[in-house]
Amino acid sequence: MLWRRGLITMALAAGLLALGLNHSQAQQPQGQGPDVHKELIGQPAPDFPKAFTLNGKEVSLEDLKGKVVLLDFWAVWCGPCIATFPHLKEWQTRYNKQGLEIIGLTSYYEQIGFDKKTGKTKKMDAPMSSDQEQSMMKEFAAHHKLKHRLVMLKKENQAEVYKAYGVRGIPQMVLIDREGIVRMIKVGSGAGPAKELEAEIKKLLGSRS
Repeated sequence: MLWRRGLITMALAAGLLALGLNHSQAQQPQGQGPDVHKELIGQPAPDFPKAFTLNGKEVSLEDLKGKVVLLDFWAVWCGPCIATFPHLKEWQTRYNKQGLEIIGLTSYYEQIGFDKKTGKTKKMDAPMSSDQEQSMMKEFAAHHKLKHRLVMLKKENQAEVYKAYGVRGIPQMVLIDREGIVRMIKVGSGAGPAKELEAEIKKLLGSRS
């Protein structure tokens, strides 16, 4: 069992290093993030470049003006990110027709694959090509029944976007109003952040459901 735990730890570490995070930052509690989070609230949301997208056409924030947008910074190797999927799927079903657009922002990690038989990530023996990783993402999304847009940023673009949003721990969710203004940022999974996010989503949508 110890060797199995070792392999899992190695795979997680590889993903964390690819993002530039350490284990303690994989799920950083709200309130311990960088000052940029506070500075972003009430300000225009930084845009992101169009990139390979599942579950819809390629878009930028500019394309989504008039929509309430929830940006979800995540990765396939991140357990807390996967723990948010039930909330994301529920919100996609309940609020998409009312004007909510959920965008899952991730990147290419090259050696973190997905075993569709077990439904788990795995460390690959050799780096994957972009096409292979995009195919892996399709299988991952199908397995988890994700219907919202999933955007795979190129590494150089990921670094710029993550810096702009002060991403130091994932999952990080950023809620943006119809005018493109940042209204809420939450880091980590759990019932608390989800409850606050949904309340703000309903408020921005003008929803009573």
